[in-house]
Amino acid sequence: MKLDWRRRAPARPWLLVRPGAVWDWLLVEQGVPGRQGRGQPPGGLEARVALIVPGEHCSHFQLPAPPGLKREEWPLLLEERLVQASDEVACASIGRHAGELRLWAVSNLLLAQWRGQCGAWGLALERCWAEFQLLPEPEQGEVWQWQRGETALYRGRDEQGRAHWLAWPGQLGVMPALDGLQGARRSVTGNWPGTLASLDGLPGLFEARRIRARPRWSSAQQRLAVACLLLAIAWSGLWCTQQWRQAQLYRDQVLALTGKRATPGQAAQALRRLREEQQDAQVRLAQLDGLQAQVQGWLAEHPGWRLRALDYDGQRWQLSLDGEGEAAPWQAMAEAVGAQVRVEDDARQVVFELGAAS
Repeated sequence: MKLDWRRRAPARPWLLVRPGAVWDWLLVEQGVPGRQGRGQPPGGLEARVALIVPGEHCSHFQLPAPPGLKREEWPLLLEERLVQASDEVACASIGRHAGELRLWAVSNLLLAQWRGQCGAWGLALERCWAEFQLLPEPEQGEVWQWQRGETALYRGRDEQGRAHWLAWPGQLGVMPALDGLQGARRSVTGNWPGTLASLDGLPGLFEARRIRARPRWSSAQQRLAVACLLLAIAWSGLWCTQQWRQAQLYRDQVLALTGKRATPGQAAQALRRLREEQQDAQVRLAQLDGLQAQVQGWLAEHPGWRLRALDYDGQRWQLSLDGEGEAAPWQAMAEAVGAQVRVEDDARQVVFELGAAS
């Protein structure tokens, strides 16, 4: 009997880098969290590098989707759920459940900024994961809670098997009871979880492929290249046919949005109205982001006040507060983002009217 004494080379460690006001990094060896720090990671670690998108910048969806949907078609599923245009986000599929596709998305603009910083540090990114993916996959009826500073990250799975993600800022007070995040709780605290999901094979936004240098082509390889060129020409004909079919599909999609119109001009007007409505929604969400940042900062500086409840119906952001002392400068906050505000009950009921000024 012949024994094989060859040893497999151990997997290279992972270097996880997470953007923020100050970046954080973690070295993971053999699946175990090890050295960690802040700012630029030290050189000489000889690790694979993965960009970790902070939970507050991730959007998570679980939507019905036909099998065989192509990667470039994933953002089309989110068109009615995203403020941005579908080409302004990057999507990753993290599995299917009961005929539904699980997607998470992040802004392309933010992703480009983060990748630029990694390039400036000389970090060759191989993978990109959402922060929630670092937590182990919960069982049905189970919730992982990760308390990272003032932010709490929740990753749960309800009794029907649907997945739920939520990043909850501490400045907003106690998180309300939400479906899908009320199961058996498993908690971790700290800058990084002590228990990590298995990183190798974890689906992400992209995966770098290494390109090996190849020798000069032989005559046989040249003949193969000619054959490939002929195949490419044939494929281009098929591609043109597919593009024509895609144009018909786009035409059908426009008809679904605008209905039948007597003239192309009427259809263009209907599309313009839809675009204006989407732009107005983008303005409102940008105003909401600005107001949230101001309110969170003011609450942090005035511990005598706390947020009791909030509501957003798409046009109005309503706050209910408790506290004593000088009230927040609500009018100045509204003017800073171009919104209108109505204050009632001694500054304890505040309603912001959002939207572009008419």
